[in-house]
Amino acid sequence: MNLNATALTARLLGVALLLSVPACTVGPDYVRPEIPASAAFRELTGPYKGSPSLAANWWSVFQDGELNGLEAAAVKANLDLRAALARVGQARALSDIANAGFWPALSANPSLTRNRSSDTIAPPSRTQTSYAVPLELSYELDVWGRVRRLSESADEATKFSASEFAVVLQTVEANVAQNYFNLRGLDTQAAMLTKSLELYQHQVELVSKQVKAGLVPKTDLLQAMTQVEATTGQLSEVQRQRINIEHALAVLTGRTPSELSIPAKPLTTVVPLVPAGLPSELLGRRPDVAAAEHQLIAANADIGQAKANYYPRLTLTGSAGFSTIDASKVVSWESRVWSIGPSLNIPLFQGGKLDASLEGAKQRYEESLAGYRTSVLNAFRETEDILNDLSNRAGAAESQARMVASARETARLVEMQYRSGLTPYYQLMDAQRTLLSAELAAAQIQNLRLNSTVSLVKAIGGGWSADDQPKLEAK
Repeated sequence: MNLNATALTARLLGVALLLSVPACTVGPDYVRPEIPASAAFRELTGPYKGSPSLAANWWSVFQDGELNGLEAAAVKANLDLRAALARVGQARALSDIANAGFWPALSANPSLTRNRSSDTIAPPSRTQTSYAVPLELSYELDVWGRVRRLSESADEATKFSASEFAVVLQTVEANVAQNYFNLRGLDTQAAMLTKSLELYQHQVELVSKQVKAGLVPKTDLLQAMTQVEATTGQLSEVQRQRINIEHALAVLTGRTPSELSIPAKPLTTVVPLVPAGLPSELLGRRPDVAAAEHQLIAANADIGQAKANYYPRLTLTGSAGFSTIDASKVVSWESRVWSIGPSLNIPLFQGGKLDASLEGAKQRYEESLAGYRTSVLNAFRETEDILNDLSNRAGAAESQARMVASARETARLVEMQYRSGLTPYYQLMDAQRTLLSAELAAAQIQNLRLNSTVSLVKAIGGGWSADDQPKLEAK
């Protein structure tokens, strides 16, 4: 045969590619499951109606420069994010491995062999050296779509990993915001307790003088001192909690606890209104739902791959190169050698392996389907819960504000009565304790409303888009 080996290989490869084009792909094509969704959220109230339009830096709606700085530091240095990004890189690498199956594998295997023949078999003995410079080719013709299903599954695994990265990103961002508001809420409580403590200490001094003058009983002084110690204990607990939250923020931003110090500042952030949108829009905005669907699509592709294993596997193999025992003719035309031909692997008996593999793929699909539906239902539930929290906490904040105003006026009047000798000291102490408790509760409700707003942002997707892809850092 008077054909150049390279040209022949190229022609056969071209034929193989043409044969692959009309090949069928066995197994079911993915169809998104139907998920019932309400026309609107049941707990949705007027202020939260409308379509949300959140940017990736959604925390800017709180208009707090310190929060912005902490969020930027977390996005840049959080270690959970780095780990999630590395998982995306691993998934992309595995996808590249799977997609390599679309291309022929070509390798060079040069060799040098020296051998001696036996005197007892073909005397006289002979020692010679042989040289070979072959190129070997192997290519599976994807007639039944096995490679395509494998590639589809790997690509969906990459998308799943990217969506999981977005889930980690949103969780980190939400944790930073909520910890920050918790810290500022504790700053507010500390300021209230400090102010009350100064008042109570001043009262201890006054009551002490009155006791010495015989104007009031010693029990009044003991009650005043008890109030000071109780408030001091509350302040110490608030300070303890604040330090721990500061430590948490340090770790969230990729620092050791000793590297972050946030000056105290009372909470002044106004609770912003974030529209929740519609339940039907929710599924396209949440990365955890997207991740569950990518897992489902991958499981569906695995069924096709398992079915393709029942069919014959056609592989084209070939080699071409030079082989000689004369070192001077290693690359001469006379030393050329080549071979090429298809091979067919027909699964006749596998001991039930193929059936078990297909059944396992089907059950993994059912598991993924249940997981997808669960993630959708949880998305609806989380959003409804948070809308309920926001609605009721807004009402609680208004009621608490009225309670603070009433308690403040009561404390003022009782203090006037006490100074006039019309009211015993324990009533003044009760009025002041009630006022402090009401003020602390108001600060806690404000903090809870801000935390719920952060939770709502996360529940409706936090500015995430399916087009967003994590960027791997160049090494």
